[in-house]
Amino acid sequence: MVDNERIKQQMIQCIASQVKENQLQNLVVSFIKEKDNFHFAHLAILHHDAFEGKSAEIVRLAAAIQLLILSFDMLDDLEDLDNMKEPWMKINPSIALNAATMIYTLSQKLILSLSSPYRIQILDAFTQFSLQAMEGQHIDLENSILTEEECIKMMKNKSGSLIALASVSGMLLAGANEEKVETYSYQIGIAAQIENDFRDLFNPNKNDISAQKKSLGFLYLQKKCNEHAMDIIEGFKSEKSVEAYFGGYKKFSNKLLNSGTVHYLNVMKQIAVNKATNLINELPIKQDQIERLKAVLITG
Repeated sequence: MVDNERIKQQMIQCIASQVKENQLQNLVVSFIKEKDNFHFAHLAILHHDAFEGKSAEIVRLAAAIQLLILSFDMLDDLEDLDNMKEPWMKINPSIALNAATMIYTLSQKLILSLSSPYRIQILDAFTQFSLQAMEGQHIDLENSILTEEECIKMMKNKSGSLIALASVSGMLLAGANEEKVETYSYQIGIAAQIENDFRDLFNPNKNDISAQKKSLGFLYLQKKCNEHAMDIIEGFKSEKSVEAYFGGYKKFSNKLLNSGTVHYLNVMKQIAVNKATNLINELPIKQDQIERLKAVLITG
């Protein structure tokens, strides 16, 4: 498996060779050096290996994917005005926005620099899934979702599309083209987004329900299935703090558990995981590679 340092160095090399303005180059390189999570790059490598790819350009592809993800992370933070600890949130937002759009553009230029005969297919996947992710982000920012179905579609586009981008790109570089990879990537993205929403429920510093963000958890509570759900909704309508209305965050957490929200989110996540597992099991690849995919995507 390619280590993070090789991916990071390839990203920095791309910036150094393409960005001539010294301050901008140094700024972007500083962002890259801060990163230690290269999950999407490793998804591409995982799928390249699963379909018996032998391309020496897999690290280059992995770097392009991680540059794209960095640009999306930056844009997401600038749009949501959160994750203030990130270095791009501590500078002039106009400069951060310009850097993000440049990184996004460089990721595509890096794909075009590949010598692989599949580079145009890979670039097409980049643009297709990027557009879907942007559509999902738009719907999330509008916060006008009314139904469970709309929320799942938003999660599929916003989170699933980026997992599909990495997974499909790695597969394409290996010379394969299996539709199930895209389909199960969406389900993995939905499951991951539900897990994020679940963690945020119990995070006093980032609670989407208090902000009345139209997540699956919020939509479930709006059904007012029991008195605990009704009390939570009324509490946030009052605009009082968790401490003032519920008597503390522990009492609020107990209400969430008793409302059925946690059980509901776990069931929805498991449905997505089961769909993904079944599709992975049907892939036309070696059994040991199927097990490896499941170990990373499902168990991991």
